[in-house]
Amino acid sequence: MEISGPLLDAFIYYITVIVVCEGARNAADRLFDKKGNVHRFIIEFLGTLQVTTTIYENAVIDIHLGRQAFAFTLFSMGLVFALCNRTAFCSPLAPIEHYLFGRLRLSELIQTLVAQFSAGYLAFSFARIIWLRAYNTTNAHSSILRMMESCGFNHPYPIYYHLAFELIGTFIVRHVLTRATSESRDSRVRFVFPALFMAAVFTGTVTFVGDQALDPLVASTLFYGCRGLSFENFMLVYWIAPAIGWMASAYWDSLGGEDAKKRAAKEKKAEKKRAKKSE
Repeated sequence: MEISGPLLDAFIYYITVIVVCEGARNAADRLFDKKGNVHRFIIEFLGTLQVTTTIYENAVIDIHLGRQAFAFTLFSMGLVFALCNRTAFCSPLAPIEHYLFGRLRLSELIQTLVAQFSAGYLAFSFARIIWLRAYNTTNAHSSILRMMESCGFNHPYPIYYHLAFELIGTFIVRHVLTRATSESRDSRVRFVFPALFMAAVFTGTVTFVGDQALDPLVASTLFYGCRGLSFENFMLVYWIAPAIGWMASAYWDSLGGEDAKKRAAKEKKAEKKRAKKSE
């Protein structure tokens, strides 16, 4: 069976990214204390680099192999991420939430964001190195490279529609993933469902909505500097809106946690009263 050129090229690209990042992670595991700051920085950097670099190749799959192959690739890369990420956040929204709710120190937040932004900044350079140096540049990669270097936004609706999508979308994504990955869930559900859910979300987004990211770092990696959107609108749509949506979901959950604590306290008081009466 003959394998199509773009499929083979994409396979080599994905394998290269995964092998390089996972090899570097294994080296970090051996060389540095796993509880130390250096190790945490490297793991965050490599996890984010893997995510942001593989995103570029998804366009090759979508253009040359179709939307179903695109969805399958997103699902597959989601499973690989679940296997490799080693507790890396790979998005600024989660660590900011952890800091605001007292689960992360300021120094840890800054370290995490520096690692993420460094990886996001280098992602395109890493992709170009693979396209131009790892093997002969193909027509598929040449066209993607030109498209990335002279990009423009695909916004078929008024800008406030896309802003609302980012805000509501991040609220829903966090709401769903937080519950799907809770410790009460079966381990197989925690492993498979997030990849399946995000593949469905992004496939639907590309098909029906246009250029959305639901993650400020992914948006900055893919879209920053593209024609058709001012800096102010870029920040509003791809940074402020998703941050509000994510934190609103976190605040909603915190209210539910407080209610649960209050109910538990009331139940304990009731039990004590019943115990006293029985005496």
